[in-house]
Amino acid sequence: MNRLIIMSCKGGVRWKSMLWGLLVSWTMQAQPISVRTLPSPSPIPAGENVLLFPSGDSAFQPFFHKMDALIFEGKQEINLVHVGGSHVQAGLLTDAIRYHMQSLAPGLAGERGFFFPFTLARTNNPPSYKVWTNQLDSWTGQRCSVPSHEGPWGVSGIRAWTRDSTVQVKIHSTEEPFRFHHLRVFAAPSDSSFGVVFDGGPDSVWYNTSLQACEAFYSQAQDTVAFHLYRSHPDQSYFSLEGIQVMNDGIGLRYHALGTNGAATHSFLKCERFIDQLAAFPPDVMIFGLGINDAYKSAGRFDSTEYEANYDSLMAWSRQVNPACTFIFLTNNDSHYKGGYNPHGEVVYRCMMRLAQRNGAGVHDFYHLMGGARSMSYWIRQGWAARDGIHMTRAGYALQADWLAKAMTRWFLEEYQAPFRSTVPQPSTVDTRIQP
Repeated sequence: MNRLIIMSCKGGVRWKSMLWGLLVSWTMQAQPISVRTLPSPSPIPAGENVLLFPSGDSAFQPFFHKMDALIFEGKQEINLVHVGGSHVQAGLLTDAIRYHMQSLAPGLAGERGFFFPFTLARTNNPPSYKVWTNQLDSWTGQRCSVPSHEGPWGVSGIRAWTRDSTVQVKIHSTEEPFRFHHLRVFAAPSDSSFGVVFDGGPDSVWYNTSLQACEAFYSQAQDTVAFHLYRSHPDQSYFSLEGIQVMNDGIGLRYHALGTNGAATHSFLKCERFIDQLAAFPPDVMIFGLGINDAYKSAGRFDSTEYEANYDSLMAWSRQVNPACTFIFLTNNDSHYKGGYNPHGEVVYRCMMRLAQRNGAGVHDFYHLMGGARSMSYWIRQGWAARDGIHMTRAGYALQADWLAKAMTRWFLEEYQAPFRSTVPQPSTVDTRIQP
C-alpha cells in the first residue's frame, strides 16, 4: 500500500491544512537563540529550495510510516542523527533544526537526546545548555579529529577524561528544561575506571554493557543532569566521559547531534565504539554534514574517491544498527582556503549527489542556495558568515536551518499528497537569486 492510500484514509487534506497552520505558528513558540537571530528580512535562496533525490525517495517509506504512527496514533519514536564537525559542535545549526523538526506537528516534540558536554573537554559548548564542574582544570579533552589525540572514542567522536575522583558534574538546559526520566552517561568500560553516582535520588541505576553507559531512572522528571565520581578500590585511576543522553518516554521525534571541531569523514571512522553506542538511538534518518574539513585543502588535493568511500563506510555502520536507515546529505557552504577561494565546494556537491544516487538518499544543496562559487565573500559582508571564510555566524546558521526545515516541510507535504516520485526537482530560473 503506498502512502497516497494511507493518507486518503486518514485525511491528507486535513493533515496538510493542520501542518501549514502549525508552520505559521512557529514564531509563537519558545525559540532557541539560533532561530531568533534569523535575519529580517530574510534573503531569498539563489535557487529552488528543495531536497534533491537523484534516484527517488522510496527508501524513506519506512520513515514516513513511522511518522504516520507518531502523528495519528501517538506511537513510535523517531531518531534523526546529525553528524558533522564544528558546525554541529557549535550547536546553533542543530538547535535550530531540532526546533523546526519538532514543531512540524503535534506529538513530534521529543527530548533533546544525545549530546556532549564540551565544556569538560575544554572547548566551546553550545549556548542551549550549561555545563558546570567543580574541578574544570582536572579534565582533558581528546578529539577524533586531532591526529595527536588518543581514544578510544564512542559515537560522539570526543571524550573528556580525568584522574580526579572528587569530580562533580551538573548540566542544565538554558532554554526548554530537559524534563527527563531516564539518563545515560556513556563511559569507557574498564576495571580501572571510577564509578558514577547519580544525584537527585534515582529509583534505579545500572550499567548497560552493550551500550557502554551508566544509566539511571527517575520516577519524577528531572531538569538537571547531576552526577559525581567515586573510587571504590585502589586500582581505579581515571574516568573517560563520551556523551550524555536524556530521555522522557518512548514517543516523539528525537534529534541527536554528533559533532566535534575539525571532524572529517575519516575522523569518525576512528571511533571504534561508534556502532555499539549508536544502538542507544537507532537512526531512522542520518543527516550527514561532513565535508568542510575533508575539502579544506589546496586546489586539486581533495580526494573525492576516498571521501565517498569514507561515507560508504559510515553508512554501512549506520545500517548495521538499523537496516532501514536513510540518509540526507548537507553540502558544504562555499568557503575560503587560507584566505583565498576554495574550489572544492562544487566537488563535494557532486560527490554527495553520487552518494545519494547509489543509496536512495537526499541532498540539501546549501552550497548553491547560498550563491555557489565565491559567494562566501558576499555572506561575510552581509554578516551571515564569519570572517574566517569557513563558518557561519548565528544569522547564517539560522538561515541554513530555516532553509533546510522549509525544504523538508515542502517534501513532507508533497509526499503526503502523491506517490513517491523518481525525478530530481529542477533548479529555479527565477531571477531573485543571491548575488555575491
